[in-house]
Amino acid sequence: MADHNHLSHARNLAAEFAAQTDLMRQLVAEAAKVLQLPVPDTFLGRKTQEPFPWEKPRFSD
Repeated sequence: MADHNHLSHARNLAAEFAAQTDLMRQLVAEAAKVLQLPVPDTFLGRKTQEPFPWEKPRFSD
């Protein structure tokens, strides 16, 4: 009788590929949601408040 182990192995791989495909679709959907969010404000190069007039500047521009 012929050995059919390779057929069951192929079925196991098909199930694994389907699971990986589902995971990739979920990740792509989540990434698409994140990319639709506005760009975060990092405060770099932007003054968030002006110093009080009597304060000496701590950093020279």
